[in-house]
Amino acid sequence: MSARQVWKKCTFCENGRRRCFNCGGSGKVGPSWQTCYDCKGIGTVLCTECGGAGGRRETIWKQE
Repeated sequence: MSARQVWKKCTFCENGRRRCFNCGGSGKVGPSWQTCYDCKGIGTVLCTECGGAGGRRETIWKQE
């Protein structure tokens, strides 16, 4: 058996970041439009599924 590693893209985010749930991606919250404390005003946060990597390595085994 031979093995090779392939990169699987994360299906939960785009390039390791996902839209902030708290502000909806605007970077502002509240009635006075203060800076969002979760994303610091950026509008995106690191993906918790892939840890911000944007994907994961997966080993594929192939019989010869």
